Amino acid sequence: MYLESYRNVEFGRAQDGDTKFQQWKVDNKEKIGSLDFTTAVQLHVQYLALVCREALGKKEAPKPGEWAAYWENLFKSKDVPENPAEASEPKGKGGKKQGAGRRQANVGGDDFARPVLESPLVRDRQIQGFLHDVKEATVSSGSVDVVFNKVVRPHLREAKSRDLLRLWDQRIAALDEEAEKEVKTLGADDYKILRRPTLLWERADDQEKIGEQDSAWAKKMEILKTYPYHPKTAEWIAEMKQALGEGSPALPEKAP
Repeated sequence: MYLESYRNVEFGRAQDGDTKFQQWKVDNKEKIGSLDFTTAVQLHVQYLALVCREALGKKEAPKPGEWAAYWENLFKSKDVPENPAEASEPKGKGGKKQGAGRRQANVGGDDFARPVLESPLVRDRQIQGFLHDVKEATVSSGSVDVVFNKVVRPHLREAKSRDLLRLWDQRIAALDEEAEKEVKTLGADDYKILRRPTLLWERADDQEKIGEQDSAWAKKMEILKTYPYHPKTAEWIAEMKQALGEGSPALPEKAP
């Protein structure tokens, strides 16, 4: 199904489109015959199905747990779900790829790195207008960090689901493990000193949003004590002062 749509949108309009498509298949025989490619296509189709249901309205929209299940399947499909040396907020066009990890980074070509709205399946069926207002359609189906941040987190926060904390722990543990493998690299150091504390703070922020306020504040206080020289410390202190009150004795007056 995917390859048929790919042929239609990439080669179908040319006079010798079918000939060029057959040559493309020969040139990419190893890639499109791989398990990685098959898995990427299956995940892409699953994500698009969820997006289409979201477009149908609340009655048909996927439950938060379905978005979480998709992310877990995506996460487990990759040898390296995320590179700890990469920024947590990926760049757009012309920048770094959106959280592709090392395996499958280019397995599906550009299609799996682009937003689902630009998928050959969407373009072939001309349903861009149907999906235009669905924010989940602006996300790449193969992007572990972007799907997590822009799709899973909002849905699970709204549902007040503790599954969000479990997924956070799964994600951070995988990043920790990969950082340990690259212990001698500058990127791994940046992860431990800069990115990891930020992820822990975001996890605590989500914990607060699902209703576990006291536990979340305790986690945030622990982060402030453990990482006093983090670039965001001043911002975090200001946030906590707003939550706890200016006179809270547990808070440092300012960042070191």
